Amino acid sequence: DAFRERLRKFPSLVNCTTIDWFTRWPSDALRTVAASFLSSLVGVEQAVSDQLPDLCVLFHSSVHELSARFLAEQRRHYYVTPTSYLELLASYKSLLSKRQSEVMTAKSRYEIGLDKLATTEASVSGMKQELIELQPQLAVAAKETEAAMEIISKESAEADIVKGVVSKEEAAASAEAAKVKAIKDECEADLAVALPLLEAALKALDTLTKADITEVKGMKSP
Repeated sequence: DAFRERLRKFPSLVNCTTIDWFTRWPSDALRTVAASFLSSLVGVEQAVSDQLPDLCVLFHSSVHELSARFLAEQRRHYYVTPTSYLELLASYKSLLSKRQSEVMTAKSRYEIGLDKLATTEASVSGMKQELIELQPQLAVAAKETEAAMEIISKESAEADIVKGVVSKEEAAASAEAAKVKAIKDECEADLAVALPLLEAALKALDTLTKADITEVKGMKSP
């Protein structure tokens, strides 16, 4: 009654004041809400999941105690409400989902890397086996190559002998060709001298008359 009377006398106490209507939840209620809120977690072991509600209650109670200490030391209010508790649970679920996604991504990368390593190892093993199987064939090929090299060496020696003979014959043929060219040049020189005489003789034949032919016929020894 005294408080009601005082509010009537001083209305500003109501108009300029905010009353803290928040009531503190008991530990059992906090634990029940946490268990219900975190019951749908995926990828969490049961032993860990059973301990989460108690931890959330401990966090929330610790903040209550620290807010009271903060008020005593700093003279400032820090309100811890049920909404803060629900935000704590939501933040935990969000952070857990984010970390699980990061872990799954890293796990996937490691698995892909391991698969590639296994594939590479299998390929290397297969190539080693192929090399082992090809060793006899390589030995045979080496022997065949060595025999072929010996044949090529012999044929090269024979080819060098034939080349020497051909070179000698070529030299003789070149000398003979030089002689033939000299004779040809000499014949062409004689021909150059004889052709004018032949042409003159042919022109002289064109000057013969019938009388000249009759005169030659009349000669006993023309």
